[in-house]
Amino acid sequence: MAHIKTSKGFLEYTSHHLNFGNKVMDKEIMLDNLKILSIYLDKIDINWGPAFGTLIGVVRNDDFQSWKPAFDIYILKEDEERFKDILWLLLETGFELVRHERRGLYYLKRDDEYIKVFVLHKISSDVRHTGGSDFIHEKYLQNTVKWNFKGVLLNVPENVDEYLSFQYGNDWTIPRQTVFYSTNSIVRLWSDMKTWVYDHLPDNLYYSWLLLHRQKDFRRFKKRCEIAGIPLPENVQLANMKPRKYKKILTVGVYDLLHKGHVELFRRAKGLGDYLIVAAQDGDFILKYKPEAKVLNSTEDRKYMIKSIRYVDEVITYTDVDAIVQEIDFDVFVTGPDQCHEGFQRAVKICEERGCEHIVLGRTDGVSSSELKAKIVAKTKMN
Repeated sequence: MAHIKTSKGFLEYTSHHLNFGNKVMDKEIMLDNLKILSIYLDKIDINWGPAFGTLIGVVRNDDFQSWKPAFDIYILKEDEERFKDILWLLLETGFELVRHERRGLYYLKRDDEYIKVFVLHKISSDVRHTGGSDFIHEKYLQNTVKWNFKGVLLNVPENVDEYLSFQYGNDWTIPRQTVFYSTNSIVRLWSDMKTWVYDHLPDNLYYSWLLLHRQKDFRRFKKRCEIAGIPLPENVQLANMKPRKYKKILTVGVYDLLHKGHVELFRRAKGLGDYLIVAAQDGDFILKYKPEAKVLNSTEDRKYMIKSIRYVDEVITYTDVDAIVQEIDFDVFVTGPDQCHEGFQRAVKICEERGCEHIVLGRTDGVSSSELKAKIVAKTKMN
């Protein structure tokens, strides 16, 4: 029995070696699956949409590609933890998780139809990577429009013609099958054996093998960029394929009124690595730039309370978020969905340039500092 780690605990599943052979998609069932999945993905407000050949079918034919046995979608790496949390809910609707690959790929199954979920890692501020052979420029993921596909709203690149022409050539509008699955029993046995080996390789060997192959893919992508006149940063690295054995996590905030939501944040952040650093913003700095701010506890008192939480390994003080991400050593920067002002945008860009991951964790429902302060004010007035 395989498992993946989520904020709700370990989700166990039976891992399958998938070889689709001559399977043909049942479009009616797949559309039903897609409608259910879209409800849950849209509920957590993450960026997702059709990927690669599936995108071609959606845009060119307003249909599923008849020869594809699965529907491909993408999500962003910073949304992966929230995606893993909704897997528990999808199980209740009949979905199964039937395969997960360390490079960043999930296979979901419902009524014998499959959806592949590609996790896109940032390897620079401009480029993302599937962990497989595909790379995609960030602008095609951030500058999107809603495409009504048979009643399901999907994110597709605003300049979708430009993207598909770059990715597949100017003749992408001509239907042709590019992926084939063998029905030969010997070929399938060999494929199953290779998959088993990859699944059981220790991380150091798995990522070394993956890096070797992906560097070749990246050289091809770079060549296409040169032909198209698209510059790439000099420091692009496949950082997600060089995991550190001892992973440090950084998260930042004020943490004036500690509550369940903060503890849950620290618990989930610690689960992403081995060592959690929490940075509490300096009270004098806050009041200097926001004199109207009502910070009830001193910086040292807030740090003392944070340090008492068992998930936290180290507590530091910071002023500007874009400064602290340059001053300390870490691997993953964890933020909340509301931490998105200009300072955080600069901090995220710095993380990208350093090859650090950025992950957004959703809020704990039903609790927030502002709500607590409002309740305190209301109770004080009543008394």
